[in-house]
Amino acid sequence: MNSNPSPPGMPLTPRRAPAAYVRAEIASFPLASMQAFRTAMMVLNPSLDGRTGGQTQQLWIECEEQLSQLAAGWSIDRLIMARDLFWFGFQPKTRQSEDPPPVTLRRYLRNLSRLYLEPTPGVTRLRHSDDSNAFDTSSHYRWLTFAFPEDLLLAASPCDPPPTEVAPGSKLLLQHLTDRGVVDIHHHLGAGMDFPLLWASMLARLADPSLTPTDLSGPGLPMGSGDLTLRCLLATAVVRCVLFEFLLQNGGSPVPFKEFLKALFASPSWTPNRRRLLLQTMAALGQRRRDEMPDFYQLRDLYLDLHPLGSELATSPPGTLNALWRKCDPIAVRLGLSIPNGGERWLVRHALRYLDFREMAPTSAQGDLIFSLLFWQVQRMRCISYRMVVQRPLTAGLQWFVRFYDRLGWARTPLRAARAEISYVVAGRGQRLSGLEVRISSTSTSFKLAEELRDLTRSWCAVQQKNGASEAEFAVIIHLLKERDRQRRWAEGKPPAGARRTHAEPHPHYQFRFGGRYSEFYFHQVEKAQAMAELLRAVPQALWLVRGLDVASDELGVPTWVLVPLYRYVERQAAMASVSPKSLGAPTLRLTAHVGEDFRHLMEGMRRIYECIHYLLAGAGGRLGHATALGIDPRLWAESTGSVMMLAEERLWDLVFEWRLYSRYRVDPHLQVEAPPGRPQHVENLIRQLSEGIFRRAQEPQVLAEVHHVLHQLQCPPFSREPEDVSLDAFLRSLTTLDPNQVHNYRRVCHLIHAHREDEAVFLRGQELVDITLEHSEVAALQAVQDGLRRQVSLRGLVVEVNPSSNLLIGDMLDLRNHPILRLFPPERVDGEPPPVPIALGSDDPLTFSTWLLREYSLLHEAGIMAGFSERVVHSWLEAIQKTGMDARFSVPWKPSADVQAERLVDALEDYLQVPDINRTRCPKLIHH
Repeated sequence: MNSNPSPPGMPLTPRRAPAAYVRAEIASFPLASMQAFRTAMMVLNPSLDGRTGGQTQQLWIECEEQLSQLAAGWSIDRLIMARDLFWFGFQPKTRQSEDPPPVTLRRYLRNLSRLYLEPTPGVTRLRHSDDSNAFDTSSHYRWLTFAFPEDLLLAASPCDPPPTEVAPGSKLLLQHLTDRGVVDIHHHLGAGMDFPLLWASMLARLADPSLTPTDLSGPGLPMGSGDLTLRCLLATAVVRCVLFEFLLQNGGSPVPFKEFLKALFASPSWTPNRRRLLLQTMAALGQRRRDEMPDFYQLRDLYLDLHPLGSELATSPPGTLNALWRKCDPIAVRLGLSIPNGGERWLVRHALRYLDFREMAPTSAQGDLIFSLLFWQVQRMRCISYRMVVQRPLTAGLQWFVRFYDRLGWARTPLRAARAEISYVVAGRGQRLSGLEVRISSTSTSFKLAEELRDLTRSWCAVQQKNGASEAEFAVIIHLLKERDRQRRWAEGKPPAGARRTHAEPHPHYQFRFGGRYSEFYFHQVEKAQAMAELLRAVPQALWLVRGLDVASDELGVPTWVLVPLYRYVERQAAMASVSPKSLGAPTLRLTAHVGEDFRHLMEGMRRIYECIHYLLAGAGGRLGHATALGIDPRLWAESTGSVMMLAEERLWDLVFEWRLYSRYRVDPHLQVEAPPGRPQHVENLIRQLSEGIFRRAQEPQVLAEVHHVLHQLQCPPFSREPEDVSLDAFLRSLTTLDPNQVHNYRRVCHLIHAHREDEAVFLRGQELVDITLEHSEVAALQAVQDGLRRQVSLRGLVVEVNPSSNLLIGDMLDLRNHPILRLFPPERVDGEPPPVPIALGSDDPLTFSTWLLREYSLLHEAGIMAGFSERVVHSWLEAIQKTGMDARFSVPWKPSADVQAERLVDALEDYLQVPDINRTRCPKLIHH
């Protein structure tokens, strides 16, 4: 899609914080903000006076302060009108009283639910106002789901029973697509759950005797530290159990919560110490005394006493999704509920019903203050936990994503045995998928990997049991994880300047690094590549399940050239395993890579895409994960960015890459880039200037182009004179194994590669910052390079894995009408544009981006319509995307059948693990209808 302005009458795509984001932040503030948690407020006062202790005024001051830094273009009047609508229920075109009464949180939440959702049991739909279009309604609700747990809004609906999900706006289209076959080709298992599942898992994990105060750490935690955050969560879990007991016993003739506590403490099981601990916990949670929060171990032991299955779950995690719902939440255990989110929904519905009674009864004008205080604090802690793990808007870049993702590790342990089933159900959200490809991290030993694959196969059997004769395909893609430093300073929010004290530094002050830059990272990845290769050699039929190799996580943390030999090695070992008779005819491994999603300069994103295409993926038929740099409009990007500050060495490699394309130096002959007038000479001069500053001698572009090319060919035939080798010392010897006949300017190139990899002074000079003004020449170069790369990707048949919600947040696109997909694969061809790039859709990290696969299709449907395309065109467009996903999938049908192959695979993996016969379990036979 071209970058011309939108036609008259078309909605404009925002270039600053979207209105929907600002509205969502204001709407959720009374329940989802730390200020609301700190003040433990229960009533919103429209007059903002002292009738409720001035808490509403304090809350608004904090809300306004936060939004003043983000809501560019919003006047205070606009913010106030949004506040009045969401907090106080002041409806447009409705006359308000001169002295409106305070609004309880029960009424606020009910009003918020009515604003967005129709009160319909089961599957509900979004409420449309007279003065908004369908896109605005959906967009506003979508941004609210980034700020606030959707299930709380559903449970607050005034209908009985409440709705359990919201129907997508394009339900018939999505049904049509699933009938044709939809596969999720990009789904990370570690975040493959939704928030209700993670919350249930948290409730189980908090009762685990092995949980320690250090299991949660990192920057930006809601309570400032992992220890205090865990203690607040434990206090929430304890109080939640007590609230449940109160509601359970209060069905007939309601008595105040205070009277219930007196009766509870009369029980012999509540010793004086336990009573004191519970009262201290309730006081700390409800009266804002966080400094008096009880000791972690005391809280954990008290909660362990209250959770009926706490000890059991720690040693025997549930093996199916149904068992998870039944066992993790102590409320579900007590009530015998196995329906999804049953415990939490029961608590919210019965609590709101009790508050309805207390607030509306003539003799109970003030309601039950203690119950109300504790219930809303519990809900606030749940909302804050949601925002802790769902990526916040306006936090662009993968380093932000890593922080949100890292907060999941401690909480998801109880889900481990049912992960494949969880991912399938969450990705499809009630619809059958034709296939699911999940991504898991590589392991350091082949035995750990074998255990992982066995457990996933067992879990997948539960999916096939439910699907019956409709056999969905299942595949595992193993990815190597990029990281900047072993000490995780970047992830912990303590990064030193530049790339110092990372894998990028040749010789950090605290150690001598043999092999120079990235050698330590490479050594650790060698173990994982060898573990994968060893398992495939020993159990070749695992290739029915292990279908791909990927690289993910911190894209900018490690350059492509470090990973090339590992890819070639695993690819070759997998090819040899696939021709073994023991493979039972399994196909060979496929390749993909996360790339082009995170960058400082758009040229850097395209350089990394080029490196992956030509060195990492090598052959045809691979896939590129995200690759948004291919579709971002260079002019709009430059206008919104202004200038870029980056490291001198990264700028130098960007310029060398650009020069290679103009001169066609060792590039695919089909990759042709038309250089803007005068640009090649300008680039050559910049290369000489930067290289002189880094290497202390100006280098000619062709020499550095050869360096760039050879760096990506180290340890790989024909440049290496030795066979493929990923032994631990291969990295050290890589320069000595180069074939001089394959390298132009051999001595000079070897000298520069050695200096780049091992000279600390060269490294430090490369860390100097350069400031790049994005003027017309730069934009023209970006456009030319992007056009050439897009043509190349299209000609090679490479498929781009698109994940709209992920791209929206990590790429800070503000609005899906800005999504690169509309340029990469436009609904209608545009004259003068490069050929379309084939794309396929995935859900990526459903929890972190609060999404699932069919929601991603629905979002693209809305974006296409609002971009001005007709319904017919958008339907055809999505059908083409669906077909590409099916054609480009790495998964294959298991032969002779899914149950037979699953049983064989589990047996083979347990043979490898030497599991005794008495400890083996069989996959259940499929029920064919």
